[in-house]
Amino acid sequence: MENRKKQLLVYGLLTISMILWGTSFVWTKVALQYYNTNTIVFFRLFVSAIVLIPVLIVTKKFRFPAKKHLLMFMLLALFEPFLYFLGETNGLRFLDPSMASVLISVIPLFTPFVAYYFLKEKITFVNLLGIIISISGIIVLVFGKDMSMEVAPVGLALIFLSIFAANGYSVMIKKLPEEYSILNIIFWQNIFGMLYFSPIVFFTSYNDFFVTGFVKEGFWAIAELGFFASTLAFLFYMYGLKFMSITKVNVFTNTIPIFTIIISWLFLDEDISTKKITGILIVILGVIISQLKYRIFSSKK
Repeated sequence: MENRKKQLLVYGLLTISMILWGTSFVWTKVALQYYNTNTIVFFRLFVSAIVLIPVLIVTKKFRFPAKKHLLMFMLLALFEPFLYFLGETNGLRFLDPSMASVLISVIPLFTPFVAYYFLKEKITFVNLLGIIISISGIIVLVFGKDMSMEVAPVGLALIFLSIFAANGYSVMIKKLPEEYSILNIIFWQNIFGMLYFSPIVFFTSYNDFFVTGFVKEGFWAIAELGFFASTLAFLFYMYGLKFMSITKVNVFTNTIPIFTIIISWLFLDEDISTKKITGILIVILGVIISQLKYRIFSSKK
């Protein structure tokens, strides 16, 4: 019974995490109306770090990374937030929130192969079938009837950079020693992420600081990204990783497009066509099928 309750708690927290990440595409789109991508990401991480400092002090969870683990933390932050947000936030300059979110939802398709190679986790038999189905859904989304691309190729490439980074991040999380609390990991990944972004912000954000200045709508969108998406969502996601394999946890990203579509329709008046819905459903179907438990490879003993 206790295990059942813990499982339900993990499922619930992961679902909340996906709702927050689904909404984050909309918050980012709003922030992009006022600030450039590097400013948004830097201050998103800054807000998260500021929120976490008093929490870490009160809970006595704060600790510096040990010298022997420093490289692992640097690699973790390189994958996410640095590379992931370079891809996702810049990708949203070229794509609708719903389109970007459905492309991000294919992360689980590649996770089993990454997990098998680096962590010796098992691969499902129908993973390849799931990939083929999901790719066909992506084709429906990005190509017109004459097979011309209806989506900016650069936006597509940037989102696939995020997919690569997300899988690298999942592997690094599993490799970090359990002596570090979830809150501490989130704090340091944000600090290292800010360090990575600092020189880029210095050279690219002059207009944001001295011309645009403070804009309430843009500020609140960044604050919501920092508190909800970069703090709470990561906290719930990493809690799930403590008890489940990365393959199972990443299946929850299938639901992100559903929440993004609803929020985009409600608050951004985004047009949701039949073609887009069809493509999204095909992609999600492929991802779900890819997670079925028919194994063609087993972990090495």
